[in-house]
Amino acid sequence: MEQRIRGPIRRVGQAVLVLAGSVAVCLGAEVGVGTLLHVTQNVWLALLLYPLLYILALGVLLTMVPSMDKPEGWGVLAMIVMPISALAVVRLTYSGLDQRALHDRGQEIRATVSDTYWVDEGPSAPLLAAEFKDLSGRPVPGTIYGEKLRAGQTVTVDPNGKIPLFLGERPTGSGKFLAAGITAAVQILFLGWAAFRGTAERLAARTPDETERAPEPEDSPS
Repeated sequence: MEQRIRGPIRRVGQAVLVLAGSVAVCLGAEVGVGTLLHVTQNVWLALLLYPLLYILALGVLLTMVPSMDKPEGWGVLAMIVMPISALAVVRLTYSGLDQRALHDRGQEIRATVSDTYWVDEGPSAPLLAAEFKDLSGRPVPGTIYGEKLRAGQTVTVDPNGKIPLFLGERPTGSGKFLAAGITAAVQILFLGWAAFRGTAERLAARTPDETERAPEPEDSPS
């Protein structure tokens, strides 16, 4: 009876530890990369780190669940959702920090579109790009891509020239951070599934070995 009680308790305890560790690794890496991209504003660094995060998300799942090399059911969904949500958390964190910086130091400028052109996106549809000038005719540094444009719009400019031009009044970044939190919650859901699934598989594989090694009870004296 005692063994039956201790088994599930041990399983839950191990799963919680695995879940805590995986959440710390995944979300820590994603928020860290998002912060790094905000600080550096380097698109080439993003192209390098995005694939590494994708590999990290898949590696965590393969490490946590022994049978993940042949995923079924929730495993298939986890293999799809985890990498995508990892990249989404990075992107949303990066954008939210950019918007927060614009809210703190950005300058709002009334501007008109000075030039538009199409950017070739290869296999994707061409992307509309627009450049602006303020009401005095001076060019506004930066380019807006794929937005709805009209004359006399307000744009927010980073006086330091680091954060990309933002179409609209100074943003707060709260919407991006909220979306990042929701995406992180989805990740935690799938990491929780992987933690309990993986722990159950490992304990199930270990139990037969322990049973084989357990000494047979001695016959009681008659």
